[in-house]
Amino acid sequence: MIKLISLDLDGTLLDPRGRITAASKAAIAKARDAGVRVVINTGRPVQEGVFFAREAGCDTLVAGAGGGLVADGERILRRWEVPQPSARRALELCLSWDAQLMIFTQRDILVNAAYKKYLEVHYPFPAFHRAAVVAEDFFGYMEEHNLSLVKIHGEKGPGRCPAEELAALPDVTLTTSSPHDFELTAGGADKGTALAVIASLYGVPLDQCAAVGDSENDLSVLQVVGMPIVMGSAPENVREAAARLAPSNGEEGAAWAVLSCLA
Repeated sequence: MIKLISLDLDGTLLDPRGRITAASKAAIAKARDAGVRVVINTGRPVQEGVFFAREAGCDTLVAGAGGGLVADGERILRRWEVPQPSARRALELCLSWDAQLMIFTQRDILVNAAYKKYLEVHYPFPAFHRAAVVAEDFFGYMEEHNLSLVKIHGEKGPGRCPAEELAALPDVTLTTSSPHDFELTAGGADKGTALAVIASLYGVPLDQCAAVGDSENDLSVLQVVGMPIVMGSAPENVREAAARLAPSNGEEGAAWAVLSCLA
């Protein structure tokens, strides 16, 4: 019997326009009425996870930053920091390469001015922009405000991505949410680890949890739950992890996945 459902956002709960549909909200409400916990587990900042959890009617515990943070509303319960000197070396490698970067800390999301301007047009999510801070000197800002590195999100630009060098750093996890990006978190910090914390806080064994996702950064959670559900639009290597395949996020796949756990 499924007692907790973990939902990814992009490509899963959010439709192609970045919205939560009425059908998904109704399915979540039905699950919670049946006593099933429903939580957000996203690569986005935890602030966005909290915002969408409230909009969708989910439970209050949220995992964000690709599993780097677990929060209860605005209160951070757990965080996994990329240790020094791996954090500094990872930033040096990323800054030496032509990429658009989001630097996740336990509080702020750092971006440069040019990328912030781009995101205001192409990523118009208020919860993100409330947490985003423009900083041209990421090292200096983090040192000044005593912030640690939780995650680097990079959009691949032209030229070679230093993925091999990043993956070789000690105590880091490297994954991706699409063919054109990468995500770096602390070693062992991923969506599966974050869900284990949430499930423990709710007193639910992982084999009584379901997870719904669509990309490689969801594999860590799909592999630890009793019911892995993968969206139909997922790449083949992610689809192979599925016990059930849901329709795509343009076909009410999230609602279908949640309701399938109540059958």
